[in-house]
Amino acid sequence: MADVRRPPDRTRKRSESDDRGQLLLVGALALAVVFVALALLLNTAIYTGNLATRDSGVEATPAIEYNSAARHAGVDAIASVNRRNNTSANDLNRAFTATMGRWDDLASHHRAVVGDAADTDVAGITNGTRIQQDDASRNLTTDSGAPNWTVVSGVSGVRSMRFTLEASALTDDPTDLVADEVYHVTVTSGAGARTVFVYDTPSGPEIRVNDGGTETTCAAGSVTDGTFVVDVPNESVGGASCPALGPVDSTDGSASIDYRDAGAAVGTYTMVVDEPPSALSLSGVNTAGSGAPYWTYAVYSAELDVTYRTETLDYEARVGVVPE
Repeated sequence: MADVRRPPDRTRKRSESDDRGQLLLVGALALAVVFVALALLLNTAIYTGNLATRDSGVEATPAIEYNSAARHAGVDAIASVNRRNNTSANDLNRAFTATMGRWDDLASHHRAVVGDAADTDVAGITNGTRIQQDDASRNLTTDSGAPNWTVVSGVSGVRSMRFTLEASALTDDPTDLVADEVYHVTVTSGAGARTVFVYDTPSGPEIRVNDGGTETTCAAGSVTDGTFVVDVPNESVGGASCPALGPVDSTDGSASIDYRDAGAAVGTYTMVVDEPPSALSLSGVNTAGSGAPYWTYAVYSAELDVTYRTETLDYEARVGVVPE
């Protein structure tokens, strides 16, 4: 008997398989398009972010440069008026304000040429006292010759502490820094007591810094015409690096500065403290021109209000000016 069943529809099976393949292909293409689009969006975002950062940095550069220039101008102005206008605190303040005013006029005009508005105003002045000796042939005793004395007390800030000393006048090759009467200066405050001993050795001058019991020795880098400089803010001795000097003038609260065995050192020194003469006991120093250690009025530090404006930037900052 003949088989009358309908034969399998092979054409239909091939068609359904092809449809599924086409669907997979279309889906893969769609996913590829999505991934490419996402990659483009991500790259665009990264590019935009980088561009914005670059634009912001370039735009801020003139303001940052102006801020730095104002700070340096303030440092130079303090140094200038302290040398030239130190007959009274009022003279110093007027001279400093006038000096910064002249600098501001010139700097503002220079910035206006490129369409920027810049301004610097004196926001505050801290009056202080400079204590110094500029007779290079004299020892470091008081004006009456006492070797152990308190240079100043009751201050909270000390800066610009520098000594130019004659190497041949120092105690030579000591075995005991105290018993052998080695000249030393001690800064005492809430931060502790820090002492700098200065002496000579067969190989040249040295200092030894005692910071709370930790001692560090630094040799002078060079001696010129028989003298060398102990520069506390620049952390150097005779031009050679001495990081141990860094903390010496870093004070906390009320501070005092004492000299011991000051007859064992000859030369000059200078320092500026953050209190006016009227607030200090200056029994060991004299007035300017005496040849002995003396004091003068000084600007210790200042604050400046700096503004800088362009079409896209509005910059304001208060700048502290404390010379080294």
